Amino acid sequence: METILYTWKFSAKKERSKLWYIIGLSIVIWLVIWGFLTSQYGMSFIIILIAWISYFLEINGEDEILVQVEQLWIKIGEWFYDYWKIQSFTFIYDEANAILLRLKTNKKGVAVIDIDVDNTIAQQLRPILASFLQEDEKEDISFIDRLVKILKL
Repeated sequence: METILYTWKFSAKKERSKLWYIIGLSIVIWLVIWGFLTSQYGMSFIIILIAWISYFLEINGEDEILVQVEQLWIKIGEWFYDYWKIQSFTFIYDEANAILLRLKTNKKGVAVIDIDVDNTIAQQLRPILASFLQEDEKEDISFIDRLVKILKL
């Protein structure tokens, strides 16, 4: 039986207002109309498809995700990531606040996994992960990460 070394939950739902959805839908409609007016029907179809898939994934996603750090792997929700499949980890900070645990994997499709954390989790988790994985230096939040947080994507 596997020993759980550390566990926590984080909210997977984005708190979005009605205005966010109105603006998002307006952009999608505008891009689709623009695609039809410029005879780019394929682009219009792809925009509709991406919007539909994004909405479908959002309404069918889990509310909370359980993360378990164990001796042989890290379990995120229902997915297992063996330590030998993870290159390194780092904590992403916004000023002095830890906001993300970033796992860099050896996989081609999913090269980076970001998990929400706070300062307490980062402080308690760092020595546990350091015994299994290489730690990259402390990173500050990038422009793209900041933009994703602001836009609630």
